Amino acid sequence: MGIDFLHLLSGGHAAQGHDGPHAAHRKKEYVFDNGTLGAGGYSKVVKAKWKARSSMIVAVKVVRKEAVKDRAGYLRVIDVGFPRINQHPNICAGLDWFETPTKFYVTFPILTGGELLERLNTRGRFTEDATKKVVKTILEILAFIHSHGIIHRDIKPDNFLYRTPKSEIDDIVLIDFGISKILDSQSDEDPKNQFEAGGTPGYAAPEVFCGTGYGKNSDLFGAGVIAYNLLSSWSPWESHDTISLIQETAHSNINFPPGPFEGVSEEAKTFVRYLMQPPLKRPSAKVALKHKWIAGHVDSTDDSDHILNRREADESTVEPIQPHPTVRPHHTLARQITALSSINGH
Repeated sequence: MGIDFLHLLSGGHAAQGHDGPHAAHRKKEYVFDNGTLGAGGYSKVVKAKWKARSSMIVAVKVVRKEAVKDRAGYLRVIDVGFPRINQHPNICAGLDWFETPTKFYVTFPILTGGELLERLNTRGRFTEDATKKVVKTILEILAFIHSHGIIHRDIKPDNFLYRTPKSEIDDIVLIDFGISKILDSQSDEDPKNQFEAGGTPGYAAPEVFCGTGYGKNSDLFGAGVIAYNLLSSWSPWESHDTISLIQETAHSNINFPPGPFEGVSEEAKTFVRYLMQPPLKRPSAKVALKHKWIAGHVDSTDDSDHILNRREADESTVEPIQPHPTVRPHHTLARQITALSSINGH
């Protein structure tokens, strides 16, 4: 599926008629459920039957156009980025899209197992072997999208879903490419030449909000924070508000309190630090997969034994990890940081 240049240049007017592969009449191909699978400020996800594809059941994200500040960038994600990666089993990329005068509709495979963050908060911290399995899958996903010229820019446990409620511990799927950067080149090269700010404070790499330039391995910082979360059911940061989180992550002083990290090996802690290094020292996803901790032996015990029970988590007085909203590139703070980077000659 290539870019529909006529559609882009028309500013969307073609969708109001009956022409074009993404026009409003495409809505007739779907039968929508009344309920919603999820909702945000400017979007919702609904279940639908896609009649044009043998009535397969799909999830359709409905986005109000007033929320899309960068139309060309948004269409580049769904019309250029998704076709590069939608064959990977652990990536929830768009299968189709169309628009009406007021909304975008993007079709995705349906996932019913809930968020990685939800499973962590509900069932307690993961054992080291379980964490290793999950993080290995995350790194494999990142290695794939990076080689196809995509920086996700919002790696956090809320953006990994389990395929079904009975999915194995590492059967996770990456979602939400809403602020992803689609590069022209599809290679393993990683110049640190991106300056547009955007991501989730606490998971975004420090360089993203410091205006010093970032690349693909900025996603690895988020993977390191996720590993920290899973091993301890804890956050590496004490701050909660956006500005304080950005300032704290800029220092990246990673501590491992003895309570939450009881029983966790020094090798696992070293690996977390390895992913959260400054950008010029931080590895690529492909290199991180070769680290001795992630590539080492994993116990083949049943997955149910890989999660510490709720009682153990309660006794350690660990509070649930709270989700934090994404700072999108059009957010005032992100625009200010991006503008300062430009002024400073970047």
